[in-house]
Amino acid sequence: MKIPAEIPQPLFLTAVEIEAIRAALEQMLPRRLTISLNLGRSHREVILTDRNSFLLGETPVALTEVLFRKPEDRTIFIFEQEAWKKWQRFDSATGKFYKMVFTAPARPPTIEISGVKMHVTKDADPVMDTGNKIATLHKISGTVLDTCLGLGYTAIACAEKKQVKRVLVCEADMNVFHLCRQNPWSAALFANRKIQPVLVPAQDFISGIPDSYFDVVLHDPPRFAMSPELYSEKFYRDLFRIMKRGGELYHYTGNPNQRVRKKSLLIQTRELLTQVGFRQVKQAYFEKQFSDGMITRVTRHFHSFQKKNFLPPHG
Repeated sequence: MKIPAEIPQPLFLTAVEIEAIRAALEQMLPRRLTISLNLGRSHREVILTDRNSFLLGETPVALTEVLFRKPEDRTIFIFEQEAWKKWQRFDSATGKFYKMVFTAPARPPTIEISGVKMHVTKDADPVMDTGNKIATLHKISGTVLDTCLGLGYTAIACAEKKQVKRVLVCEADMNVFHLCRQNPWSAALFANRKIQPVLVPAQDFISGIPDSYFDVVLHDPPRFAMSPELYSEKFYRDLFRIMKRGGELYHYTGNPNQRVRKKSLLIQTRELLTQVGFRQVKQAYFEKQFSDGMITRVTRHFHSFQKKNFLPPHG
């Protein structure tokens, strides 16, 4: 699928900027104010001309009532079609609701899909979450596959490494891709020539890839209930086939319904990966999280896997 042409970057406001504007409006106007309009990526000076607008350069930007209702710390507002609205969208065909979520000042946002967050944000943020994934691998170099684009943070981090020549990254959900295109923290995804987004489901894409093509694969799929095909034996066999000897696979898997499952998803995934040929299948790290005041020892599992060197060397 062809990647859409470049789109202009919209303006954004979070509770941080809205509070600064609110405080400035209590002072004598007009008043100059320096704020971020791109989620902390940079700061610009605006001029508050009255209680209903500010000037960005010579362009007036309306300050609508929706910004000053009861504060919502996690909500991000986007300026589209001359109005501020919450940065979210609903897909009537699938019934899924997508919401971009503020995590911390000068930190990337995350996304919630029907209430499920894409990144670990409790005592962390998307930068830390991405760093933890990358750190599980011994070496990231050559040609890399990221099976699920999301907001592109993992693909961007991989492409920043000098040893990496190319990053191919799949995304099947055009709602996610649309939000990614708007996100200021995802801009490098479209600016870095090493990165190539592929707008097809990962399972369809890898089925047509030649054997022994990728040096590294990062597989951070949605929850099992949302995408069971990305946890299947067939998918793992294709992953094994397209990876070079000695290549590494990072795989995220949660542990849903662990109290009622006969076999945990963690164990099931480990067995399937070993069965299709991966070796050194091991847990890389886990996140401690709190539930009803109790520490649930493992709520998220992260694994690192390596392909067996059972084939003879080329030549």
